[in-house]
Amino acid sequence: MMKRNLLIAMMSLAFVACTDKKEQENTEKLTVETTEVTANPTELLGKEWKLKELYGNKVVTDTTAAKQPHINFNDLVKASGNLGCNGFGAKVEFAGSNSIKISQIVSTKMACGSMETEVQFGEALRNATNYINSGTTLYLNNAENTTVAVLESDK
Repeated sequence: MMKRNLLIAMMSLAFVACTDKKEQENTEKLTVETTEVTANPTELLGKEWKLKELYGNKVVTDTTAAKQPHINFNDLVKASGNLGCNGFGAKVEFAGSNSIKISQIVSTKMACGSMETEVQFGEALRNATNYINSGTTLYLNNAENTTVAVLESDK
């Protein structure tokens, strides 16, 4: 009985130690990713932001497709782009230091092969409530501050 209790106590300590280390690694990763960021919406204009990641998963795009998933902020109130197959236009609102709302998304209705990326990208755009612009990388985050999309620009 005593050996069992000792074993349980040791396993509990090991679990807590591992959990603390993972939490520390996540905090360090967040710190690295959020250095030198800006929240000036004019810095998003005039760039094609290509989709690289959705909900933590890398996006593998079809290189034979005519258009790749992306968004362009045309000005501070309108955006356009491609969801993966269909083109779209949307209303954009910037408020506060890094608040963003992408709404009234209207897209073409072409039939395509896999629509998974298209559906998820549209959902991510609608769910975005704030953003972080770190040079050529744009992070769109939801209300829980979870990154829903990562996009990159050549400029």
